[in-house]
Amino acid sequence: MVTTYIPKAEVPTVATTAESKERSATEASRLAVGTRIRSARTERGTSLRELARRLGVSAGHISQVERGMVAPSISLLYSIASELSLSMDTLFGEDRTGPGEYEGIEKSPGEERFITRSAERRKIDLDTGVRWELLTPTPHEVVDFREIVYAPGGGSSKPGEFIRHSGREYGLVLEGVLHVQLEFEDFMLGPGDSIAFDSRVPHRLWNENDKTSARAVWCTYSEPVDS
Repeated sequence: MVTTYIPKAEVPTVATTAESKERSATEASRLAVGTRIRSARTERGTSLRELARRLGVSAGHISQVERGMVAPSISLLYSIASELSLSMDTLFGEDRTGPGEYEGIEKSPGEERFITRSAERRKIDLDTGVRWELLTPTPHEVVDFREIVYAPGGGSSKPGEFIRHSGREYGLVLEGVLHVQLEFEDFMLGPGDSIAFDSRVPHRLWNENDKTSARAVWCTYSEPVDS
């Protein structure tokens, strides 16, 4: 007698379902940011090649960012915002579209002007294992107020590469250990530790842990940009 083995269909676990949702959210975030960049570029009459030339990167790379095929680096995002005269929080998108968009969230009248519920946060996923989550309910704020999550091994830029831009930054570490390099000085911040520095100083922030994420609340003050 020959017995035929018929494998059972795999049932998605809670973990795989959560991973799938996270992946979909990341892809949607990447596409939304790319669409906003392309919209701002075309509104200003700047060609893809011209923007790429100003930024010192290939037109193909900018095209991939605009189509949501790749996530931009933090330094590229700042450079794009500067070249197109955009405030950073504009890249997160306009105001939330209204009640009912996020299932299970009860909202009181007028709340959208002042409060951001955790499930409503607008997010940007960057190419070096960093996620920005906007904590303000409306864009165009003078202060960029975000929660930043550094995935295991993630950082603001690759080792040996630094970021500098206008403004001043204030950060508070919530979880994990965050390493900070300001020019030639290295610092290590744990939960409850905070830092403040001029954003024009070359800097890099990263999470050395290869198993757990690091989380921090970050505020960046910069002069208002007309968009």
